[in-house]
Amino acid sequence: MNLWGIFMELKDKNINLVLGGGGVKGIAYLGVFESAEQRGYIINNMAGVSAGSLAGAFKAAGYTAAQLKAILYSFDLKKVYVNRAPETVPIVARYLEFYEKYGQYRGSDPSYFFMCLSGGLNKSRGHKSSSYRRNILESILTFGKEGCLCDGDYLEDWVYRVLLKRGIRTFGDLRGGLKYGINPDGYRIVMTAVDINRGRLLFLPYDIQFYGIDPDKFEVAEAVRMSISVPFAFKPVEIKKVENGTVREYNIVDGGVFDSFPHWAVENTSYAPSVGFKLDGGESPIFNINAPLNVLRYLISLVHDLGIPKNTGYIKENVARINTSKVPFLKFDLNEQEKNYLYNSGKSTAEQFFTSFEQRLMNLRSLRAMLYYPFRRRYF
Repeated sequence: MNLWGIFMELKDKNINLVLGGGGVKGIAYLGVFESAEQRGYIINNMAGVSAGSLAGAFKAAGYTAAQLKAILYSFDLKKVYVNRAPETVPIVARYLEFYEKYGQYRGSDPSYFFMCLSGGLNKSRGHKSSSYRRNILESILTFGKEGCLCDGDYLEDWVYRVLLKRGIRTFGDLRGGLKYGINPDGYRIVMTAVDINRGRLLFLPYDIQFYGIDPDKFEVAEAVRMSISVPFAFKPVEIKKVENGTVREYNIVDGGVFDSFPHWAVENTSYAPSVGFKLDGGESPIFNINAPLNVLRYLISLVHDLGIPKNTGYIKENVARINTSKVPFLKFDLNEQEKNYLYNSGKSTAEQFFTSFEQRLMNLRSLRAMLYYPFRRRYF
């Protein structure tokens, strides 16, 4: 493409969007959508994980920010709870026993608890070892299936009904985005999950083919449930596959276990630059042995982003962090004030980001115009 073609394309506000995870903090993405709509952006393709996959699926279905705000604000998040006593969740109960056995010196360190379960960290290499990841996955499978805090069936059924109102059931209904290398079918939303049994990051809907399912016929609500199945908060999603006459079971959990920000799942082009938003700004997990829910939150934080090598070659200036530190990611009993805090935080962050983003694009256009104008006068 010549310089004039690139210059003309940049006049259109086409973007590809990446949305990270963060539980109930995902309400902040509604503010991002509103800001993008008000500025006239056209979102072509999206990639999401966990909360980002849920918000992205609704947006890909054609809902406006105002419609999504009404839907999410009216949804009774408290009904997601299946267990209101976090100390009875198996992983928390096991940890409380561990604390009582080892006392304050060792027992107050959840990371040591996981090292005992998982064989420790390979500190000499500066990252978590493959054996650590493998044993962590085994721990997730063992304790995750025994019991959890939230009802994944209830959440999946709600997602299914919301999408169906826009005529969306399967990924085949979500074709129509840009087609490129990693997404040749042009699905408007792709998302990630993790197969615990195989230790594999799943790129959905494409990787669902391994289990004998046609990506076009794969239900979006089920993919969302896989992507949001945070270990110990939700039970893993089970998929059964017949292999050589034997039925094998695979367990799928939140994609954030391996990669909390799948920027690689969309392309960054001159026609549609890739931009992203994260919900982890300003938050530090709090450990408190006297607050079992905080223990659970901290344990969950330790089994995320386990150091799987990935391409980090995205433009950092094109990614914004939304400070959502005032709301814990598993607080499903949000009040109106907390919902508004998340929404407004997302919108204000997006406003600042898009202002800076547009200024950088204007500077690029000006530079390209200056370079091209003498050439155009000479040859045209």
